[in-house]
Amino acid sequence: MLEDDATRRGMVLRAPVVRPIDAKATSKSDWRELFKGIYLKRTLTIWGLWVCVYMINNGLITWLPTMYKQVFHLSLQTSLAYGWITSGVGVIASIICALMIDKVGRKPWYSAAFLLAVLPLIALTTLGATSAIQVVVLATIAYAILQTISFSLYLYSAELYPTRLRCVGTGFGSAWLRAGSAAGPILVGFIVGDFGIRYVFAAFAAVALIGGIVTLLCAIETKGRVLEELSP
Repeated sequence: MLEDDATRRGMVLRAPVVRPIDAKATSKSDWRELFKGIYLKRTLTIWGLWVCVYMINNGLITWLPTMYKQVFHLSLQTSLAYGWITSGVGVIASIICALMIDKVGRKPWYSAAFLLAVLPLIALTTLGATSAIQVVVLATIAYAILQTISFSLYLYSAELYPTRLRCVGTGFGSAWLRAGSAAGPILVGFIVGDFGIRYVFAAFAAVALIGGIVTLLCAIETKGRVLEELSP
């Protein structure tokens, strides 16, 4: 055996460190615990973040190609190409987020991203979204900024819950992204029909502002913290 061989060569063996297993870590999950104690605030916060970011980004990414074609009368190829530009820049932003978020922290990143995304959306509202280039530049900036949140919310959701709740907590949260994704296009259709294009961006700016405020007031920082201590 390796131990006998090491002993013959005069090496001193150290006893392995035995860490006690927390009984809670091995207990059965109960979805009702998501709404108790410290997890109630976390659950409602992460639901709010899922809804806000996906309402905006899904609303943008599904609506913009149609707007390019129907409002600005671009060709189908050009409309789709502009949509691909928005998606591609979002991918690049997500990669940057993956490399940087562990250094910056979740709460600072999310609050800054939500609030920064307000600026190009308000700019589109103020300028009137009168040209396709104006929209593709400013809407892509907003989408890419917010894509860093939607890209990493699965990670953040998992960090907010202990092992016994991690799956159900993340699952419940991601269910709300479906609600946000469905609400975004509906919001676009309602506002465009009754108010006009520029006010769609104003509504999205308001949603991003709400997301930023929720993050600042309710989100917790998980960077550098041991999960067992963070989520007992």
